Amino acid sequence: MFARLTDRLRPWSAAEPAADAPVVVVVGAGPAGLATAALLRREGVRAVVVDRAERVGASWAGRYDSLRLNTVRWMSDLPGLRMPRSLGRWVGRDDLVDYFERYVEHHRLEVVLGDAGSVDRIDRRPDGGFDVTGGRSWRADGVVIATGHSATPTRPDWSNAGRFSGRLLHAAEYRNPDQVADGRVLVVGAGSSGGEICVDLVNAGIGVTWAVRSAPRVFPREVVGVPSTPFAPPADVMPDYLVDRAAPWIERRIYGRRDYLPEPTAPMMELLARHKEPMTADGIVDAIRSGRVTVVDAVTDLDEDGALLDDGDRVDADVVIAATGYRPALEPLVGHLGVLDTDGRPVSVTPSAGLGFVGFTVPLTGTLWAIEHDARRVSRALARHLQ
Repeated sequence: MFARLTDRLRPWSAAEPAADAPVVVVVGAGPAGLATAALLRREGVRAVVVDRAERVGASWAGRYDSLRLNTVRWMSDLPGLRMPRSLGRWVGRDDLVDYFERYVEHHRLEVVLGDAGSVDRIDRRPDGGFDVTGGRSWRADGVVIATGHSATPTRPDWSNAGRFSGRLLHAAEYRNPDQVADGRVLVVGAGSSGGEICVDLVNAGIGVTWAVRSAPRVFPREVVGVPSTPFAPPADVMPDYLVDRAAPWIERRIYGRRDYLPEPTAPMMELLARHKEPMTADGIVDAIRSGRVTVVDAVTDLDEDGALLDDGDRVDADVVIAATGYRPALEPLVGHLGVLDTDGRPVSVTPSAGLGFVGFTVPLTGTLWAIEHDARRVSRALARHLQ
């Protein structure tokens, strides 16, 4: 916390590393990779950021047009460079990606994109270093994986999806209501993306059916003009049982009786440990209560004209948007190194000497806040290892 506040008061840009500085390859040119590279440079390490995409922040640039950060602007800065006040309290997608590009210029980061930046596999050498193979081959003293927990869309295993005569999209492919303006829309999945896509559609005058088995706690970005996210850091260090007691009480105080969505299947902090965050989708409760969004049971399969539901009912649909989440997809890169758990996620941010993971933590404070925290831990650990 203190380091973050200091950076806001005194923005910085790291000096060029020495010619004989140790080399760390940072895989992923999103905010996690860029923040880690900047902090490594400040430690005197040469950080080379590689990514198969053609631009930095590509995964953010490819999300829906109306996307805004759920964390307030001043909790979303990356190390060494503030987001300008002109971006507003809740930074939009395009402004965020522009900020990432300015961040590369500000810190003079070494970034390799496209085919040359693709990485297929990482192997440890007998001398303790790493061979990074893909579009190019790199001999690195250390490696940071910063591809994030949302690298690859998770698509439902609907056996009859091929029979569906309409359009089937994942949330990663949704951009704006113009894609679905002339059809009956079914959104599947109860996370923030599903809720925000529903709101985006109803704001364009499109009625939506939302298939939900259970839903996490729902909180707004702000209450009576006060942002919610500054209250998250204290909650992150509180005992889980206290947070779990407070969360439903706070939700009731904001929205009243929970008549809009099914109850969560587990306490909030247990769901968070499974990488299922509370939902932030401003306007979703009003949209449900007004009838513009119709909530139905979970989808078990598709048929030619729509979807079959778990309660035996069915829904007609011309467009199905699967907001069914993402996965890290780390197994091809490092699955053979013994650093992943049974769900394919890193066992820790620094599971072995010279190897770090940034961007895989899901706290109440939000992804960008957690990225800086983990980037500092990983950059310090690698710098000590490489001394």
